[in-house]
Amino acid sequence: MRIVVAVDGSPASIRAARYAAALASRLKAASTITLLAVDQPLMPGVESRLGKDAVRKYHQENADYALRGARAALRKTRTEFRELQLIGLPSEQIIKACSKPKADLLVMGSNGRGAAASALLGSVALKILSTSKVPVTIIR
Repeated sequence: MRIVVAVDGSPASIRAARYAAALASRLKAASTITLLAVDQPLMPGVESRLGKDAVRKYHQENADYALRGARAALRKTRTEFRELQLIGLPSEQIIKACSKPKADLLVMGSNGRGAAASALLGSVALKILSTSKVPVTIIR
């Protein structure tokens, strides 16, 4: 089973990684866990002002932050995993990462800000739930 765990460094995403590890350990079939960190692109013009190396370092630091807690949780359980770091709109990149090669399950945390905040701010989890072609498990 191929399990993708979308992480952002939040406590909910660390719980999602723990859930995926527990699920993988209970399955009889071999499982592959991929920790996925997606960083928002910078505004146009920022890269030309900062330089490519500074932008690359910026995205790498953000990915390291997003992956740190989930990485530690999986290492603690001795669960094998791989990491994938992408830059783009989170909901779009998560959906793309689940399609090639096709994931069997997407696990992600949700901070649960509530209906009013989701309507105003948009929710990555809500966008993914409405567009994903693979099963999604949301951990709160």
